[in-house]
Amino acid sequence: MNFGLLFFLSFACFFLLIQTQFNETNSLNLPLGIDWVTSSFLDEDAGFLYFLDQRNTDETYLWKYDMNTLDILNYTEIGVDCYGEYGAIDTVNKLLYVAKYYSGSQFFKIDLNTMQVVDNITLTVPSGNHAVRVEIDVVNQKAYVGYQNPIYVVKVDLASFTEGSNLTLSNDKMTGSVIDVDNGILYVSTDSNSGNNATIYKIDLSTFTQVDSLLVSLSGVAYLKCGVIDSTNQMMYFGTNQWPTKIVKINSADFTSVGSVTTTLGGDCYGAGIDETNGFAYFLNSYYIYKLTLASFTVTGSVDFDSFWLDSMVLDSSAGNAYITSGLAQVIQVNLPSLTEGNKSNSIVYTDPEFIFIDEPNQIAYIYFENLGGIISKIDLQSFSLVDYLIIELNESMDYGEIDTTNGFIYLFPYHEDLDIIKIRLSNFTFDGIVTVATDTSIYGTSFDSQNQVLYVEIYNDTESEYYLAKITCPDLQIIDSLLLDNLNVYKMHLDSSHGYLYILLKNNSASSSKYFIFQYQTSPLNQIGSVDLTQYYVSKSVLDKTHQFIYFGDYDYDVYYYFIYRVDLVTMQVMSGSLYTESEDLYGSFMSPNDDWVYFVVDYYNSDTDEYEGAILQIEASSNQLISNTTFDSEFLYGYLYASDQSKNYGYLLDYYSTPVTLYQLPFGDLPPSSSQQILFSFLIFGIMILILGLF
Repeated sequence: MNFGLLFFLSFACFFLLIQTQFNETNSLNLPLGIDWVTSSFLDEDAGFLYFLDQRNTDETYLWKYDMNTLDILNYTEIGVDCYGEYGAIDTVNKLLYVAKYYSGSQFFKIDLNTMQVVDNITLTVPSGNHAVRVEIDVVNQKAYVGYQNPIYVVKVDLASFTEGSNLTLSNDKMTGSVIDVDNGILYVSTDSNSGNNATIYKIDLSTFTQVDSLLVSLSGVAYLKCGVIDSTNQMMYFGTNQWPTKIVKINSADFTSVGSVTTTLGGDCYGAGIDETNGFAYFLNSYYIYKLTLASFTVTGSVDFDSFWLDSMVLDSSAGNAYITSGLAQVIQVNLPSLTEGNKSNSIVYTDPEFIFIDEPNQIAYIYFENLGGIISKIDLQSFSLVDYLIIELNESMDYGEIDTTNGFIYLFPYHEDLDIIKIRLSNFTFDGIVTVATDTSIYGTSFDSQNQVLYVEIYNDTESEYYLAKITCPDLQIIDSLLLDNLNVYKMHLDSSHGYLYILLKNNSASSSKYFIFQYQTSPLNQIGSVDLTQYYVSKSVLDKTHQFIYFGDYDYDVYYYFIYRVDLVTMQVMSGSLYTESEDLYGSFMSPNDDWVYFVVDYYNSDTDEYEGAILQIEASSNQLISNTTFDSEFLYGYLYASDQSKNYGYLLDYYSTPVTLYQLPFGDLPPSSSQQILFSFLIFGIMILILGLF
């Protein structure tokens, strides 16, 4: 008998078993589009709109839209850690110039035909200064890049794409600029300085020197941000970053302040445009477009966008349209003569996701996106496709959310002075109203007991300055029990409804440093019955294993700069000896598999072969607490992920919201490696089969 061959075959089979890893079976890219627009540009002749998008990452994107259909035509990533907020367009040569906001002073040149960065230079700028404006003189092929504090302007020769002269103005804070190409003048505006009003500096571009300055001596005027110039009548107009927005008029001929008008509502100014032919200027703030009649210097019209937070505006005065971008990641066309909304970009773009809910009985996933208004996407998990969306339009940031599949609701919890619960009815996918459960309270954590149809919510009573645990019935949303939490706020809630316990990982706010505890509560009636002191640990993500009665948590060890995984025995309420070393500097999520066989921690994992960190999922066998394997993803880090699981179908879901586009991944738990006991059993079975086979020879 060939025992060498037998040993090799058995070992190979065992090795293949323990190396089995799970991979994505489906992925769904949610619609692409703008996210956080900082500047917009128009090529009127070509019929294109361009948007600089800072997004929710350290990357800046440039989007190209069709001006007529508002469809996305193309996009490109300008650079990592770019934060390119400001730029200027050369429609003659089809080029866009973008200045890096901070962490450097790069200046990018982008070919709008190919949507590619074709060149970039590093400008000589005082350390720590931020680019806040770019003005361009296409005729003379010069650009002027303004930096914030101290005010520092760099001249760039666009023909050779090289840095020219620079000019330091003052220690004021630069907030805006206007270029008068016909007269060769650049005006730089500031915030108020040392309690004074804003200042405007006048720069002669032929000599590139400051020739004058104007302290804007108008009552209550500060932070001159968005400016336009009426070259024919030699007047300038600035919108301010104040609440409400003010519009300031400056005579550029004699360089004097003329006056200001105050708008009725809205805040910071985000865009301005001028229609010299018809004698109007338009100013955009958080919620409104205001129409200013230049001859009378009065606001003669406005458009109210209600709950939409507005980002930017560009004018096509010849066609009588403005194009604005909203917090819902839409492009909206506004007809200027009638001040009415026109076309909108065709698809809702999904950005800033906060929660993912799985409706297992109906095989639907719901993802809540903040988008400064609130959007919930509805995804059919059987076809793995986006089937609907709901715009909530409340302009509220939701801090927590729960799904109640029995009664057919999603409950959303905004963070503000009252305990309001927003109800979304799933049967017809509609907004079902807001229920005020308690007043003068803030919310800090939630957990839903689907078995008993109750919500557990930690609230902070602003009047009493105390934390409480409240028990709320569903779907009528009435408080039926509460318990004082002794100045401890919730870090994580873990509900074990089958045993009637609620475990809350709490942080002591009164301690000089973070002190963590796990408190065990009886759920009916609410009563604390046990606790575990975790003060020696720096606690990160945690997960409940209801079957084996453990809570797993990550602890950051400052001696080795990595995380360890520990277990708390919920029967004895003690931290068990022993830990798992992760070689990870960050934990981003944790969850259990169906039947509580496996524990998962989402990490960035050091790959010694590539000397880089990669996104990975660590798998821990619940029965033995053994780290079995890890699965590495294409993503460099997984901190941009939301996690959910479908216990009925053995799937896990990861939502990567730092990718472009935002992507939902479906991961089959069925492809996980078998447990160690199964591995041993399989190995002996294979070993026996090999003996039988070889015995035949």
